[in-house]
Amino acid sequence: IISVGYKPTGIIYDPSNGYIYVAVAGCNKVAVINPSTNKVICYIKVGSFPVGLTYDPSNGYIYVTDACSGEISVINPSDNKVVCTIQVGFHPVGIIYDPSNGYIYATDCASGTICIINPSTNKLIESINIGLSSCASIYDPFNIIYDPSNGYIYVINCGHCSICVFNPSTNKVICKIRVNGHLGGLTYDPSNGYIYVADYSCSAVCVINPSTNKIIYKIPTCTTYGPLDIIYDPYNGYIYTTLYACYVVSVINPSTNT
Repeated sequence: IISVGYKPTGIIYDPSNGYIYVAVAGCNKVAVINPSTNKVICYIKVGSFPVGLTYDPSNGYIYVTDACSGEISVINPSDNKVVCTIQVGFHPVGIIYDPSNGYIYATDCASGTICIINPSTNKLIESINIGLSSCASIYDPFNIIYDPSNGYIYVINCGHCSICVFNPSTNKVICKIRVNGHLGGLTYDPSNGYIYVADYSCSAVCVINPSTNKIIYKIPTCTTYGPLDIIYDPYNGYIYTTLYACYVVSVINPSTNT
């Protein structure tokens, strides 16, 4: 368990330097972890209430959604400094890079849309409504990932207890996966082809087979209120998930699901 600060939320691995970046929402900072020592080596000041992160291999930058600032902070991991910010709407949360078209997709839970960003210009090019019914105090859409096995984008709708499957080639939702509980983040494991979903209201990590879009297993966590975001580390094959209420990061072995 690694202590990172008040309210850790999003988490991402940077293959260029081997570090893990954690959005610490309560401190308006991003914590940088060296996984070889499992220690925090520095903090980066960003916007208000950072939540999601993604790495863009085309330019080597890390993009961070600042949920209460309505913007995305762009970090250069070579010096761990913010190089610019992008205005994207009202309440950006989840964010992902799509290698098939080079765009970045961010969810705006205040408007029920997916924002599409061109990282070559760092500009918002389009916002797409994904057809969610309005519901006060529910943050949808929330988190988001890209599945390289089928080219689709999976979008968490935590309040509606579902996952939208979005086709970026047509910018349409093709189906929805129903789940139990309110969901946080999700990640793709290339070693087994499964998607791991953080279910914080059920204190578990759900395992989804994208070939059938069904939940095949649930991994319980060690806390009553647990996991919010989650990421796969290709160097050691483990999955890291943030436990929001107790300020720590938990490590899962997907070969044993413990």
